[in-house]
Parts: sequence; C-alpha cells; structure tokens
Amino acid sequence: MSSIQDLANRLAIYLAAYKHYIELKSKAGLLDVTKFGEALARDIAEIVFDYKDLVNLNLESNFTAIDLGSLTAGCAIQVTLSASTTKVVETLNKFFEHGLDGTYSALKFIALRDKQKTYVNQQITRSRGTFDFDPDRDIYDLGDLFKILVAQANSAKLEAACKRLEAEIGSEIRPYLLDADRLGQRLRNLFSAHDVRTTDGVKALQSFGVSRTIYSDSLSLAEASSREMIEYVAEQFWISSDWIEGTYDHIYSDAPGAEKTTDWRRSLRGAYDLIERASADGEQLNVMIPVWPDFRELDAIDDVVDFEALDYKHFFLVARKSNDFSVDCFRLAISDPLSYRKCRDGLFLLFLAAEIYEIETQRKTYIDVYQVQGEHIRSCCFGDMFLVDVVCAGRLVRNHKDFIYSDGTAMLKATRDVPSRLAIWLQENLTEFVARRSSLLPTTITFP
Repeated sequence: MSSIQDLANRLAIYLAAYKHYIELKSKAGLLDVTKFGEALARDIAEIVFDYKDLVNLNLESNFTAIDLGSLTAGCAIQVTLSASTTKVVETLNKFFEHGLDGTYSALKFIALRDKQKTYVNQQITRSRGTFDFDPDRDIYDLGDLFKILVAQANSAKLEAACKRLEAEIGSEIRPYLLDADRLGQRLRNLFSAHDVRTTDGVKALQSFGVSRTIYSDSLSLAEASSREMIEYVAEQFWISSDWIEGTYDHIYSDAPGAEKTTDWRRSLRGAYDLIERASADGEQLNVMIPVWPDFRELDAIDDVVDFEALDYKHFFLVARKSNDFSVDCFRLAISDPLSYRKCRDGLFLLFLAAEIYEIETQRKTYIDVYQVQGEHIRSCCFGDMFLVDVVCAGRLVRNHKDFIYSDGTAMLKATRDVPSRLAIWLQENLTEFVARRSSLLPTTITFP
C-alpha cells in the first residue's frame, strides 16, 4: 500500500480538480448541486466520520431541510454549494419547522466550494433542547475534510477517499487537472527515449503496484508514483529524481553516477580505479566528443573554459549498461571541457588505464569514442536532452586502442594521435603504477 504522504498527495490532486470543476460549472449555471454532490458527500462523510447508516433523505418528501442522515449517530447533513450565512439560517429554520430536531441532535453542512471564514450572525440557532450546533465545528468544506483525513493518518481511509474521488472525477474532469500528469509524462518520455517495452516496464515496476493499465496512462502513472518508485527509476536510468517529479527542469541535476573526484585525470592509479569500477559493474565506457578538430589541433589553441566562448568544446565519459527495464542506461560519469588541456590529457590516462586493465585481467576492454554534434552535447549539459539521444545521434569513430595499444611485447605504444608532449608525463605515471602492481605489466610506453 502507498505511504500516508503519497496517498495524501494523491487525494489533494483529486480534491483540487473536483473543486475546480465545481467552480467552472456553477459559474456557468450548469451545476445541479443536489444531484451532483450528494452521492459524493455521502460517501466521503461515511469515510471521514465513520458513519455506517448514512442515507439520502431526498428520496423522502418530508426531509426538505436536509440531504443526508444517520439515525445511529443522530446526525443530519446538508450538502450545499456554498455554506453562506443565509443558507445556514434558512436550513436551520426549516430543520426546526419540520421537527427534525426530534430525530437528529446534530446538523452538519458540507460545502462543495470554500466556506466563509466566520459565522457570527445572531440568527443562527446554536442550541435547542438536545440539539447542539456550532458553525465553527459543524460546517465543513472539502479542505476541512481533507485536513481531518490527513490528521487521522489512516491509510485505508485515504485510499478509500482517493478511489471514491477517482470514480467521481472520471475522464470528464481530468482535463482540468493542470500539470497533474507531468510526472507521468516525464516517466513515459524517459521510457520512450530508451525504447522500453511495455511488458518490461510493467515487470520492473510491478513491485510498486504498477499494472499495464497504469503504465499506459500518464495521469495514472503519476498517481501511482511513490517517492520510492521515483528514486528507483532515477537510479535505474541515472537521472535526476527532481526532474522526474517536475520540481526541476534539468534532467541530470544532482543525478547519481557522476565521478566525485578528479583523480581520473591526475594519476594513472585514479584512472585505473575508474576503469576497474566500471568493469566490475558491467559497464561499457564511451567517450563523446564534438565533431571538430583532432587532439593535436586542440593543442594548438589556448585553454577555453567559458561555456559561452566560441572556441569552447565539451566532452562526456558515459558508462553504459543494461538495467532492470531490459534496456541500456547511460551514466554521465564525467562532463568536462575538452578545450581545457588538463581534462583532455586525462582522457589519455583513461586510454592507458584501459589497456593496462585488459593486460592485467585478460578481459577484452574498449573505450569507444563517438563523435556527436556539439549542440547535442550542449543540450544535454543544459539538461534538455537525454544521453541516450546524444549517443544514438552520434557516430562511433574509434576506440582507445587507436590511441594507446599493446602489441603483445613488453612495451605499450602510442599512436600519432597522442600529442608527443604527453610522452614524459604518461611514462612517469606508468612507471609509478607498475612499481605498485604486477611485474608482468609493460613498463614502457613508446611514441612514434
């Protein structure tokens, strides 16, 4: 069962939609309150006040002052569009005129729209014999009933109220529910972008109570989404839970999975650790670079770190693996300026680390290099584009072995695409790393 908070949120959405619908219809003079509101008020009152025998008294001609009644509780209820002072006084007068105080010792009002803030009219009868009436206590609007249910913190009652309002709202009222399905729309957009099949999506979310019917409808999916489910989906696709909920528009804001340090570009040990962790998690690493000059040409310009600068270029290191939805998900491990030399140099440490990892573990290891449109990288950086769309729109052009590779000898080899200025730095990192590891690893990296 959903948590109290989830149920309260769901009920609040339904009540807001219902009140909005009431407002529109009543202003247009199209609402028959007696016919429209009594059945709902009866069922909600039973839930809130635990009445067991609440009946519709309009079916009997001698109950002209009230709509609902419970003999067991000795309470009558008047359902009204707006519980104005005039309406309260008129109802009380008719109540006594018909001698209903002999049957009911209490009278409650349920207003479908907001009630007045105060009731101070002296004409309001507050007591007569055993009858007792307090307008501050006995006049309720939908907000009051909601507060009572939340305060009771009874999940069964909240669930029952949600289902009753859901049945009342139906498809007629849902268009008025502004942005209520945003969460569901974002989930469905996420699943669609990753080509999640309905069967696989329902299977992954079944523990959260999601059925095929719920999965296929944005509003139903939004209503079924608990905090636990949102966090689960965010972790499965490495995206921001705040984005799913609609509280933030950046897809990857504070998303899980980003490298927390810059060790990967400071030492071969740091780069190797990243490669090792990714492999242990079953991830395939991909570098996304813009369609632009090669690394040697980048070396010919000064560092550019201003995102808005004309010569600024960005890159991603993306970790790819299959998730519980039976599709590939993409973790944005690194997002840094390619036009900044220290970050760019770190890529070659990663390439060197990948080759060493393959030699040491005897596991085929590749870091694939994709060329993608610069505007796609930019859109993803701004949180407007899914990583999967960036990857799918890109072109696989190389892998790390096109930069650093082993030919089976005691030496690693760098290709002409690796700037020669890195020769000493890479060799120093390799020497330090090997000294702490296996003596079977190559100890030298050569440049053409």
